[in-house]
Amino acid sequence: MSDEQADPDTLQRIAANLHAEALAALSRTRENQVEITSVRQLRVAEDAAWRILSMRLTDPTLNAAAAAMQERVTVARQWTWVNRSAATGLAIVAVLVGLSTAVIGGTSDNIVLAVLGGLLGSVLLGAVVLRYRRENWRIRAEQIAPMIWQPGI
Repeated sequence: MSDEQADPDTLQRIAANLHAEALAALSRTRENQVEITSVRQLRVAEDAAWRILSMRLTDPTLNAAAAAMQERVTVARQWTWVNRSAATGLAIVAVLVGLSTAVIGGTSDNIVLAVLGGLLGSVLLGAVVLRYRRENWRIRAEQIAPMIWQPGI
């Protein structure tokens, strides 16, 4: 039976169950606030919100709850710099080390040193990005880890 053939009450119950299961999958703090603290929770919330919204319900409360969950997932998936000043400083150092090594290799006709300089700068810059750039849900999960009362799925 497709969504078009299902009766509105059945769709509403399904949507309410999807929403309740998605909320139950999330972690809870001691203050009973729900939080996304894992990739699996993020996927469950995203899937539930998408499925509820695709049902095109007439119930504004469930639609609003699904839209809020979808917004929460969107914000959680955004990438943020952690300790931006340290990341900026290290990125500048990485670029300077790579460029200076490449320039020294180029001016001394040492192609190996020039290539190594480019590679070194790229590796150092990549390490800075991997260390200091994270998704919002991961940052939040690290911040509230001591306050988690029920870890969810």
